[in-house]
Amino acid sequence: MLLCVAVMTAGQTAPAIENGHSSALGSRLGPAPHEATGFKNLDPNFRRASNLLRTRLAVLSLFSLIGSPRHFEALPAATVDTAVLWSNSHQTTATWIGHSTLLVQLDGLNILTDPNWSPRTGLLKGHIGVRRYTPPGIPFEQLPPIDVVLISHDHYDHLDEPTVRRLAARFNPRFLVPLGIKAWLADRGITNVEELDWGESAAVGDVVFVCTPAQHGSGRTLLDQSRRLWASWAVIGTQRFYFGGDSGYARHYKDIGKQLGPFDLAALPIGSYTPPVIARPVHMSPEEALQAWIDLRARRFIGIHWGTFALGQEPYDEPPRRLAEAAEARRLNPEIVRALKPGETITW
Repeated sequence: MLLCVAVMTAGQTAPAIENGHSSALGSRLGPAPHEATGFKNLDPNFRRASNLLRTRLAVLSLFSLIGSPRHFEALPAATVDTAVLWSNSHQTTATWIGHSTLLVQLDGLNILTDPNWSPRTGLLKGHIGVRRYTPPGIPFEQLPPIDVVLISHDHYDHLDEPTVRRLAARFNPRFLVPLGIKAWLADRGITNVEELDWGESAAVGDVVFVCTPAQHGSGRTLLDQSRRLWASWAVIGTQRFYFGGDSGYARHYKDIGKQLGPFDLAALPIGSYTPPVIARPVHMSPEEALQAWIDLRARRFIGIHWGTFALGQEPYDEPPRRLAEAAEARRLNPEIVRALKPGETITW
């Protein structure tokens, strides 16, 4: 497929397309705050647990796992009709692959979010790190041709080196990434890349991809913390899709919903919210994710960032239960607030 790609720079503020017209985004959506030490979150009161505390709790957790291993079972998978995904050119679909990886089909494009097909996520190209206990919902070899890859940030479970290398070699998709990640990809021979600041956008065909804020962080070692930007993404075509990446709950959801919503579908993280002393500033509980969905003014909800890698300390099957309970408490239709099976496809 021949793709036309247009990029809007910081001087050409990304469009909020309403009734066929464009309007400038508010300053709350960009550019990202930046200081000599790196990028910052929007909330001036944002505080993350110190590296010392995070390292200490990680070591304690490791010893706990060695002494009393936690039990994880692979999630039951859906039956995938890959022939339908390959032939689809008109239906708008979303298929959960696992963790934060979705295959989104919109306006003739096949889009992947934070792709990860590795058996582990972590150092040395995934040879050292957290194991995967639920296989990908679609085998890599059965993917339809991928046109666009969206990356939210550089943490190992979201920017997986073996996977992006495989995607580049097989499909040469357009990688859309936050500031700083283009150089990281170029060092690995991946050059079909466009990097954006918050508030900037790129057009692929008739679909506009807007780089939007998140409340999180970045870094693959202790030496490169906050050096690359983190983001969420608004995807605007005949339908509107929001990919939350990884984020704590904050005001940016209301700002994005006001400027770029309403959305037809929002994919938001619902796992790795424990222990709260570390997780809460940068991850959401299922209840917070549901509030973020309301702030975004989205019609449907998919829970992501759960059930795949042994990351948070909550029981691996707790996030979808809490999400369902929170939706029931708000008397929401369970068909519009979903935690999918791996490989499950919905139309939206």
